[in-house]
Amino acid sequence: MPMNVLLIPIVAMMIPMIIVPTALALKHARFLREREHAERMKALEMGLTLPRDESRSPAGVAFGVGVVVPIASMLVAWVATRDYNVVDTPIETIWKTAAWVGVSGVIGGTVLASQQILKRDRPAPAPHEKLAYDPDTFDVVGSRG
Repeated sequence: MPMNVLLIPIVAMMIPMIIVPTALALKHARFLREREHAERMKALEMGLTLPRDESRSPAGVAFGVGVVVPIASMLVAWVATRDYNVVDTPIETIWKTAAWVGVSGVIGGTVLASQQILKRDRPAPAPHEKLAYDPDTFDVVGSRG
């Protein structure tokens, strides 16, 4: 028997072995997304944040800008000047640039952190307070019917 004759039944048997698990995996992924969406909406209704959302908290972003950016800039400058024969830029320029980037990162992180501290210390508005704008003044397409 030639090989081509056996190849067709083998491929025909393998198609369901590939399509069925793929379809089940996609269906399960959709189910997980729907559950996560429902959980997130319920948390938003209750005014809570989910634990995985706290990893990108504003305080974490401020920390990243204020600490990680200067360290990364100095690391890049060190790597660039470690083997100076490859770099055409003077060493002083590389380190001055890294210093400026580092100082800018520290200043930016400090500004972000101070904004978060000021926001944290500010009392939250009471639910019965009047909004700063009238929601009826905005024409929303979905509200027209």
